[in-house]
Amino acid sequence: MLSHSSGLANPVPIAWIHRADEPAPDPDTFLAHLLKQHAKLRFTPGSRADYSNIGFLVLGQIIAAVSGRTYEDYVRNEILAPLGMRQTDFSYHGEMTAQAATGYHQRWSLLTPLLRFMLPRGLFAAPAGRYVALHPFYVNGPAYGGLIGPVEDAARFMAMHLNGGEVEGVRILSTESARMMQAIAVQGDKLDVGLGWYCPRPARRSKHRVVEHLGGGGGFFSVMRLYPDDSLGIVLMGNATRYDHEAIIAAVATAWLEPGMV
Repeated sequence: MLSHSSGLANPVPIAWIHRADEPAPDPDTFLAHLLKQHAKLRFTPGSRADYSNIGFLVLGQIIAAVSGRTYEDYVRNEILAPLGMRQTDFSYHGEMTAQAATGYHQRWSLLTPLLRFMLPRGLFAAPAGRYVALHPFYVNGPAYGGLIGPVEDAARFMAMHLNGGEVEGVRILSTESARMMQAIAVQGDKLDVGLGWYCPRPARRSKHRVVEHLGGGGGFFSVMRLYPDDSLGIVLMGNATRYDHEAIIAAVATAWLEPGMV
């Protein structure tokens, strides 16, 4: 499932959210409902890679079952706290609330009427020029993308992966595990995937080895991209559903990897 080669479905998760002031669904019930709705595998497991958010939800509940803790508590205690990611969590608290960015979606996008229909009632806030603001929300089943935090914390996470699973004397992964996560294990039409990290199809031709993870929708879009052989990690977070993230990352990467071209 970490290599996205399980064959599990990947339905559009537009409705998998709830307002921050509303309770979350029970994670076991939520996942059981999704698996019942999407019981048929798309392809033979292991034959190719194709992204699946449901796969990450399954892994999150496996972690909860094996550890005897909620998935969120396991991540907080075993990853976030040891790495010093103090402003990252699955919900807003303390200083996070005051510093939280407002998500924005293009007001006149063809997708906007569909979002208004599919998203929970009351999620859209006031218009702001060409955009419409969104009230704070959390995802249902946070294992597929529910972390909230700043660039500085995400940079510590990437530094750990670039440094063989360790940063500032704190080891989260074995060196071998960090290497395996970044090594491409299964190829697909759009992605070549390691364990969690993947290489997008356009990067296959790059002379610099690239792995990344990204996600967004509903007012936000974030990217974490590693150049493992060049000791470079780039994290980009934006509070709009769409923006030209590739142009921004390319400019930063070029400044580091090809300084003579800047």
